[in-house]
Amino acid sequence: MPQFDARYFSSLGVWTVLSFFAMLLIVWKVLLPSLTRVLEERRNRVVSDLESARKNREEAAKLLEEQKELLSRARTQADEILHQAEEMSRVLREEKQKETLLEVESRLRKAEAQIKAESDRIRNELKKETVSLVVRGIETVLEESLSETQKMVFINRAIRAIESGAVKGEPKKAG
Repeated sequence: MPQFDARYFSSLGVWTVLSFFAMLLIVWKVLLPSLTRVLEERRNRVVSDLESARKNREEAAKLLEEQKELLSRARTQADEILHQAEEMSRVLREEKQKETLLEVESRLRKAEAQIKAESDRIRNELKKETVSLVVRGIETVLEESLSETQKMVFINRAIRAIESGAVKGEPKKAG
C-alpha cells in the first residue's frame, strides 16, 4: 500500500495538510457564513417569537382582567335588575291586593244594600198582606163592609202592632 510507503510520506503529508487547509478555507468562507446566518436568523426568530409570546400573554392577561370587570359589572347589573323586578312585583302585588280589597268591599256594600232593599220590600209586602188580611178578617167577623175611614183606623192599628212586634204572641221589641 502506497500510503504506508515511507517514500510517499512527505508528499502525502503535504497534500493532506493542503487538503485540510483547503477544506478549512472552504468551510470558513462558504459554510461558516451560511451556518452563522442560519443560526442568527433562527436566534432572531426565537427572540421574536418569545417577545411575541410575552406580548400575547400580557394582552391575554389584560383581556382576562377586562372580561372579569365586564362579568362583575354584568352581575351587578343583573342583581340590580332582579332587585328592581322584585320591588316592582311587590308594588304590583300590593296594588292588586288593594284593588281586590276595594272590589270586595264594594261588592259587600252592594250586597248589603240589595239585602236591605229586599228586606224592606218583603216587609212592605208583609204589611200590605197583613193589613189586607186584618181588614178581611174584621169584615168577616163583623159580617159587613167597612167604610174607608174604618178601614184606615184598623190598618193603622195593625201597622202599629206589626211595627211594635205585638202580633199574636210575639213579644214587643225593646228598642
